[in-house]
Amino acid sequence: MSDIADFLRARYAEQRALALAASPGPWHSDGGSVYATHPTDEVVNYTESADHIAAHDPSAVLADLDAKLAIVDEHPAATGWDGREIDGNVCRTCSETSQDGELAGDVYPCRTLRLLAQPFAGHANHKGEEWAP
Repeated sequence: MSDIADFLRARYAEQRALALAASPGPWHSDGGSVYATHPTDEVVNYTESADHIAAHDPSAVLADLDAKLAIVDEHPAATGWDGREIDGNVCRTCSETSQDGELAGDVYPCRTLRLLAQPFAGHANHKGEEWAP
């Protein structure tokens, strides 16, 4: 692999394949057992579902969340020129500092944060099109 982007794409492809092979659920827990409810009587391959569940054990999920939170922390809001209004909110990381020391660039929230919010698009507090990538 030539760079970190290729490495990440390969890992994400592996995770995606596991998720696609698993039962789509919906999944439920009854205090010790995990099971899938299906609208039909189709036979489910629980081995592939178990592989997906095992790949997302708590330590893997916590490491993923820590990494995503670090990305969020790397993209704070700042006052600057967003190309539309003076003293708008821009992303400090995605913007550039001009010769006079002013920030100019991506509107806040930047595309990076909007992409991270995409999996939560169905959440009641998600701002829909305003946060769409």
